[in-house]
Amino acid sequence: MKVFISSIFIVSVFSLGGCGGSNDSAAGTVSNIPVKPEHNSPTATQCFEPNIINTNGVRVIDGDTVEVIPAFGSSERVRLLGIDAPESKQAYGDKSTTMLLQCVNNAMVTIEWTERDRYNRLLGKVIANKVDCNLNQIRKGAAWHYKEYQSSQTPLDQIEYGNAEILARTNNQGLWAISNPTKPSDYRAGKSKSNFNFNNILLSSENASRCYSKPSSTSTETPIPTVSKGVSQTLCNCL
Repeated sequence: MKVFISSIFIVSVFSLGGCGGSNDSAAGTVSNIPVKPEHNSPTATQCFEPNIINTNGVRVIDGDTVEVIPAFGSSERVRLLGIDAPESKQAYGDKSTTMLLQCVNNAMVTIEWTERDRYNRLLGKVIANKVDCNLNQIRKGAAWHYKEYQSSQTPLDQIEYGNAEILARTNNQGLWAISNPTKPSDYRAGKSKSNFNFNNILLSSENASRCYSKPSSTSTETPIPTVSKGVSQTLCNCL
């Protein structure tokens, strides 16, 4: 499913969340699920600011991919960092796409990113009207926490995304209402089922770092002329 939300000219420069810790506790509570103290939480040894893109228009490709249109040059696809949504032909694939559309629809969207994947897509956090759409997808049961690549996330996000999956799974939210769901990564590998070994221990996010541990990169075959570290890019509807 591909959905386009029209955009208008936006010019904005601002910084999201510094490198300080969080005072938030674990996301939600579930009876009989223990919470580990913060000293077991992941920490960051270095602190890097992400690149920032601001727009009020994106095109939703699927449950974990969007596209933004720069003021000039080629469009940019963004793979939502830290999550893996069901593929379109998987159970709950279309619903996952719809959930992401609902998150970004008619919203001011900010994208934090520090690196690209092997397909040259930006790996980013999509924030719409101050809502973390990546995290929202997990909370709604519309995506898995992509733990295989969580090292690219901030320590705080690693904890919150992991906790969100535990809560969604425990409450049979979204895709977790399906009997024996197949991980998207297994589905792409041609497997018909996944072997599960879930850790249901919630981690405390108190004092967890908001730092990205990798420096921002702007290297690309199709350069984004106006993007620099911590600086937003002007976006428009160029179609």
